[in-house]
Amino acid sequence: MAERGTWRKITRLEKALYRAAMAYIRPKTRNVRVMNGVIRKTEIRSAVTNTVVVAKLMALVERLQETTGKRIFQRGFRKAVALLENGEAAVFAWAPRLKAWLKDPDYIFWLGMTN
Repeated sequence: MAERGTWRKITRLEKALYRAAMAYIRPKTRNVRVMNGVIRKTEIRSAVTNTVVVAKLMALVERLQETTGKRIFQRGFRKAVALLENGEAAVFAWAPRLKAWLKDPDYIFWLGMTN
């Protein structure tokens, strides 16, 4: 996380949610009585089961794992989809290779780099 600087980009509330979730799921050791009165230390793990909290955590983790290249590619992908959906037959008539280019990852990345 720290290498990409994404931790600095999230809000204080999102940081608090992340830290609270990590503290909640951290394994806790407890003494448990097993057969013949023997006491052993075991780890008990908690899980987040609330669907709303899980959805917020998933979105937060996705943002924390995001890289610059991934953001550029996603922007290019949105542009490529828009071109394919809104592309008129006339455009593909004078640029027949455009459809093939819109499926090429390098071209999609280039689209994301352009304004």
